[in-house]
Amino acid sequence: MNRLSKWMPALVAPVVVAGVAFGAGAMAPALASPASATHASVAQSAKTPTAAQVIALIAKAKDAHYSGTLEQSSDLGLPSLPSSATGGVDSQASGILELLTTPHKAEVYVDGPSKQRLQVLDSLAERDVVRNGTSVWTWDSAKDQATHTTLPSKTAAKKSTASATPQDLAEQLVSKASTDATLSVSSGSQAGRSVWKLTIEPKTQDTLVGAAVLSVDTKTGVPLAAEIDARGQTAPAASVEFTSIDFGVPAASNFTFTPPKGAQVTQKTLPSHTSHPDNRTPGSFEKPSVIGSGWSSIVAVPAGSTGAGLSGLTPSQSHLLNELSQSVDGGRGLQTSLFSVLITSDGRVYAGAVPLTALESAAK
Repeated sequence: MNRLSKWMPALVAPVVVAGVAFGAGAMAPALASPASATHASVAQSAKTPTAAQVIALIAKAKDAHYSGTLEQSSDLGLPSLPSSATGGVDSQASGILELLTTPHKAEVYVDGPSKQRLQVLDSLAERDVVRNGTSVWTWDSAKDQATHTTLPSKTAAKKSTASATPQDLAEQLVSKASTDATLSVSSGSQAGRSVWKLTIEPKTQDTLVGAAVLSVDTKTGVPLAAEIDARGQTAPAASVEFTSIDFGVPAASNFTFTPPKGAQVTQKTLPSHTSHPDNRTPGSFEKPSVIGSGWSSIVAVPAGSTGAGLSGLTPSQSHLLNELSQSVDGGRGLQTSLFSVLITSDGRVYAGAVPLTALESAAK
């Protein structure tokens, strides 16, 4: 837990920006914890709750069921690149870039902690992620490709912490977060519902993150919106929000998927156990490290961990990198409104929610 807490501030901006559209629908189930009376007391109280009470309210939403329309947008200062610039880049990288530069709309269906569906609606295509217990389907109509992944049973039914209530866990989280940030709660509305707005403001001025705001439904505890504000920028740097939501139980048909005839189908099974990261075999790569602490911390990835460095890029990858980044002493650097990335000529990578100059100093 300590290691996760150490990594979180440095990674929060790029991770949220890259994954927020695909994670919001399952946010409430992922925060599931044992039952308590907090849900009722917070929902029915006219008094503004504490940050710990709001977090505990979210934790109570593990069995929530709902459906709605989700919209995602970002304003990171990245250029909108023509398709020719990403034509030869691998699909994962081009997909992340598209997510960071283009607004998206999705339909979300959730029925408890093990049934979710996210349907991303593109102009001429559709992408789906459908989970039903240990079965997960992903579908990309533009590529006519489907992947079926079988999860280990422990993933479908994680053990709960019987010795701690949601309020206990929330107070622990707030205690840790308060070291590096100021937490406050206000009221508001989202998608026609009353919400508690939990605002997290980093105390340090050395981070690009100005604040993070989570809007939580006052009755159900389901997060209805999230945004990250960049320091010195008026519009949210990244946001995801429900524009409409229905708390009725979604139809069971939403959680079944059959690939169309002729589709390319890949089958995968995730192992039940993975080796501990410290159990490295001879010749394996060094683990990333963290420089500094809090919101201004930097993740440093050793040379070789990400391939051959700049010299190992394909022509199309080099072209894309040059379009997005700038030449700096000893490599290429990218600074967005929320995070920066530095790739050195010898293959090291530095990233964090800090200015590019901070990464350059860390690399020396």
